[in-house]
Amino acid sequence: MKNEKISIPITRKFVSYAIFFTALLSSFVLYKAFTPNSLPLARERKMVGEIERIQTKTFEPKLCVQYALVVLVEGWFVCYNGEIPTIYLKRGEVWKYGKTCLGQDKRYPNGLPDDRLIFKVEFTGTEEQCLIIEKQKIYNYYLLPENIERAARSGTKPLVRPPGNKIDR
Repeated sequence: MKNEKISIPITRKFVSYAIFFTALLSSFVLYKAFTPNSLPLARERKMVGEIERIQTKTFEPKLCVQYALVVLVEGWFVCYNGEIPTIYLKRGEVWKYGKTCLGQDKRYPNGLPDDRLIFKVEFTGTEEQCLIIEKQKIYNYYLLPENIERAARSGTKPLVRPPGNKIDR
């Protein structure tokens, strides 16, 4: 038997993979650390309280819709919340959530607030149902992936509500 060397194959390839996966895991951990996965407690409580108040009211039986004004052509849009007056939105992103029992033409008789937006019906039901869903969508916008990704790209915090919603309704 010859005197053969037995070596453990720690190659550059193995080291490269180890570095790559360590970097990948670190990125994931940092992303998770800075990505909100739930509403701040105060916002959660406010939303629940507002929904409970809606449920105590009596509504006329009428058909309504909960809608979103969605970006058709990307660009700079007015932002009514946060500390920035304008925000860059991509095609398909939500600018505003709303509820109407009148239909698009009566809700926006002079046309939509911006001609680069479209009116997209997301839910049809009673006024109470539409109000509750609108409220949930406005509050949960904070957790919407498009909002989180935009904030990460710009180095800011996610918006608490869509750019076109001045208040939480």
